[in-house]
Amino acid sequence: MTFNPPDLSEILTNEQTLNSRLTSMQSDLRDILDDNSISYSQNDGVIPLIRKLPVPVPTTIEWNCYTSWLSKDGPQSGHASARGYPVVRDQSGTYIPNVPVTVRRKPISGGSWSSYGTYTSSSDDVYMYPDSNRDGYIYEVYVTANPSISAQLTMPQYWFNYDESDYEYGFGNVLDTANPIISNNVRSIDTTYLSYGTNYFYVTADAAGEVLLAIPLKNAPTIVGANSNTNIYIGYDMTRGNTPSSDGMFGVGGGMVGNGSRNSMGIFLDSSDMDFRSTYMSTFYFSGSDKGYTETGVAKECIVNIPGGNSGGYTWFNNADESISNYGPYWYASQLGSTYAPCIVAYKSNATAGERIRVTIKYIRATSP
Repeated sequence: MTFNPPDLSEILTNEQTLNSRLTSMQSDLRDILDDNSISYSQNDGVIPLIRKLPVPVPTTIEWNCYTSWLSKDGPQSGHASARGYPVVRDQSGTYIPNVPVTVRRKPISGGSWSSYGTYTSSSDDVYMYPDSNRDGYIYEVYVTANPSISAQLTMPQYWFNYDESDYEYGFGNVLDTANPIISNNVRSIDTTYLSYGTNYFYVTADAAGEVLLAIPLKNAPTIVGANSNTNIYIGYDMTRGNTPSSDGMFGVGGGMVGNGSRNSMGIFLDSSDMDFRSTYMSTFYFSGSDKGYTETGVAKECIVNIPGGNSGGYTWFNNADESISNYGPYWYASQLGSTYAPCIVAYKSNATAGERIRVTIKYIRATSP
């Protein structure tokens, strides 16, 4: 048999590469031990250093989910499901794969926890779907072996949800600006950019004097009969101004508006001495009042809540935490005629001829069983 002597230079190269990698590995192991305040000897080799490494312990858990709400039977079918995936991390913040986790949920409006399923972190996706609970759920994920390691994800459910950050749908898909139910002293409505993610549009006054505009919502769920538990919410950020109502005021709001003999509208005002006004029939019949909705120099959330009813209902006007709540006139489905709808309302008490009035909305939402 022929003997081929080894290439000593190749052997030397391989040994140098191995020694370099072992030295690098020793350095990496020492860094890990230093980060965890674990002592070691400078003479420790790779295996003794490995034996000193801390055992990864699940310490924190987090939800990852790109959807912030779900749509139940509404026009925004793209929000009919949400994909979440939990990530478990150890005491160093490094993610640990394949940890058993449990998911449970309870209604946002209150109630008991119920089991949703068991999963494996960093491996299984958790899919959430809307159901008949119109408020939505709080989803909690926890490490199955240690329930104290947990995280929560709030997932509201809506029929539709249009807000100032909704670039996918935009307010242009919910406001029927081409067919206002009330349009007093309005020359034009400019919604050029409304469908491109902006939350405002312009109303131009035709002549000097009072401007009143009621624009119905498109794609709204049925608000009477079978879906009488429906609620529609219209939110605005209002700031109290320094001008008294006698010198002029601007207002926005909403309600049930129709072509019959009875409407249920209200507006939030920016004047210094009154911040709310309600209506009877199609004009502002009642005097304005100061309910405490607004604050000078501070944007406060003001909400129109239009609940459904078998034959009608009250429109409610609240602030964000509902500590201030007032109701407008009762609307009757039988009196509103063939054309009626939930509407947003814009008002200017003494516009100048040709004045361009900016109307800004924060959100329009609907919940439906």
